[in-house]
Amino acid sequence: MHIELPAGRVVMVGFGKLLLNQMEQFLPANSVVVVEDPDIIVKREVHAAAAELDCVDSVVAAPYHQDLALVAAVEEHLAGGPVALVIAGLEYGVHGAAVLAERFGRPGAGTAASAALTDKLRLRAAAQAAGLRNPEWTEVHGPEDVAKFAAGGPVVLKPANRHASLGVQLLEPGDDLAAAWELTVGARDDLMLPDRELDWRYLAERRLYGHEYSVEALVRDGRVEFLNVTDKLTAGGRYPVELGHVVPAAIPAEVQERFAAETARFVAAIGYGTGILHAEWMLGEDGPVLIECAGRVPGDSITFLLDAAYGGNVIRTLVELLAGGSPRLPGPAPLAAAIRFLSAPAGTVVEVTGLDEVERTAGVLRAGVTVGPGDRVAELRSSWDRVGEVLVVAAGPEAALAAAEEAAATLRIHTDGTDAKDGQR
Repeated sequence: MHIELPAGRVVMVGFGKLLLNQMEQFLPANSVVVVEDPDIIVKREVHAAAAELDCVDSVVAAPYHQDLALVAAVEEHLAGGPVALVIAGLEYGVHGAAVLAERFGRPGAGTAASAALTDKLRLRAAAQAAGLRNPEWTEVHGPEDVAKFAAGGPVVLKPANRHASLGVQLLEPGDDLAAAWELTVGARDDLMLPDRELDWRYLAERRLYGHEYSVEALVRDGRVEFLNVTDKLTAGGRYPVELGHVVPAAIPAEVQERFAAETARFVAAIGYGTGILHAEWMLGEDGPVLIECAGRVPGDSITFLLDAAYGGNVIRTLVELLAGGSPRLPGPAPLAAAIRFLSAPAGTVVEVTGLDEVERTAGVLRAGVTVGPGDRVAELRSSWDRVGEVLVVAAGPEAALAAAEEAAATLRIHTDGTDAKDGQR
C-alpha cells in the first residue's frame, strides 16, 4: 500500500540500493530522485540498478562527499518543483541530505548535527561539551601522535570520517604503530568514494571495556519518539567487526532507562532535529559510554530485526517522519529477533554445508552465504569481510540468540587447510 506524501519528489543522497528495495514497497512509482557522485555512478552502475526500481524517477550526477555542489544540481534538476522529503541513502550522504532538507524546508537532522554525525572528532567534542561520558580522545596525524597518546597502554585508532568500521583497530602495547597507521590510512572502500582526493582525519581513543550495545532512535523535532536497545556481538582481537545483533536486548528496566536518558542528552547535545539515529555505547560499571553515532538508517539488517520484533515497518515510519507526518510508532516488542553474521578462516572456499538444513529450520527468516567453492575469504578486518548471515525470530531475546548461534554453527564455510566453524579464526 502506497504511503501518502506531500506533493513533490523524494530526494535520496547517495544511492542506497538496499534502502530503496525496502522503500519500493510503499513509495509511488517515479517518486524518487537519487543524487550520486559522477564517479560512483560509473563504478556502481547506478543507472542500470536504478532502472530496476519502479520508485526511482531519475539520477542526478553531483558531488556530495565533502562538497555541496549537489544543492545547485538538485535545484536545477527540479526546476522549482517541490520536495516531499530528503533522506540519506548512505553514510556519506548524511550531511548532504541535511543541507538539502534545510534548503527545501523539509524536516531533517539539521546541518550542525549532520556535521557532527559524519565526523567523529566533531562528535566527540560536542558530546564532551554536553557532559556525556566519552573515552579520552585526541586527533592524530601520524604514528608518533598515536604513540604519545597511548603512552604504552592500549588504544583505539580509527578514521574520523569513514564508514563500515574501515580502518578501526584495537591496539595493544607493543603493536607496530607505524604499520597500524598505514593500515588505517589505507583502508578505503573505493566503490563508495569518488576518484578525487578527499580530506581524511583520524583519532585515537582510550580503550573501553564492558559490553557493547547500540541504540536505534526515531526522533521528531528533537524529541525521541521511539527507542530500541540492541545487544551486539563483536569479533575479538584487533578488528572489532560486528558479528551479531539481538533485538531487543535482554537488559533490566533501569538499564533501558539509562540508555534512554543518555540518548535524549545526546540528541540535545548535537541539536538533532528529525530522523533516525544509530548510536553505539559501551556499558560499564558506571553506565553507558558513547562509542560513536550514525545519523542514517542502521545497517547490518537491524531494520529487519526491528520489524520482526516490534511489528510494523521502521523505514516507512521514518519516511513519514521526514515527510512531516505523525506516524504510528511501535509499542513494546512482542517478539525478539537476532542475526548472526558468518566468517571463516582466510583462504579459498572448499565447501559450504548446512544451508538447506538451516533454511528449513523453524524461526529462520533468512539465511545465505556470499561465497562458494573457489572464492577467496579475506581476513576479518571490516564488515565487508563477512561471508553470510542467518536471521531468526523467537519468543524472547535469549531464545533468539540461541537459535541464531545454533543456525550459524550448522551453516559451515570450509576453506583450504581448515575445518573450522563460523567465528573460529
